[in-house]
Amino acid sequence: MKMYAQTIALMVCLATIGTLSWVRAQQDSPLSDKDIKVVSFEELKYPALARSARIQGAVIVRVRVDDQGRVMEAIAVSGPEVLIPSALTNVKKWVFEPNARKIALIVYSFTIVDGRCNSDSSLFILQGRNLATVTTCPPKINTASSR
Repeated sequence: MKMYAQTIALMVCLATIGTLSWVRAQQDSPLSDKDIKVVSFEELKYPALARSARIQGAVIVRVRVDDQGRVMEAIAVSGPEVLIPSALTNVKKWVFEPNARKIALIVYSFTIVDGRCNSDSSLFILQGRNLATVTTCPPKINTASSR
């Protein structure tokens, strides 16, 4: 009986290890752009603190979605710290068409361009399947001198 229990325990352990290895291999394999489809998204304004500090860069976000495509979890893979909270808050409002792995990657590209802007607004564009560009002009510098 003892030998039977040990054999069962060993089989359960091996099955668990095999399953975990398969899941890990699936998670580590590349996610194709064709597997990512945004159903709906919300625009994002350039974060004011980042704009005033003239911080630019890319934030890469990995999301896990439920069976309806709603974002259950969002994790920043990389990016400037001041831009990450805005990207995470924004992507949690998106809805995706669920794929077999129920994950998606979104790249936010934050850029400050020189030019004339009429206000403190920004431009949000979803390009392709997973590239969100957020562009703004630099903050206006107050050139009035104090008397």
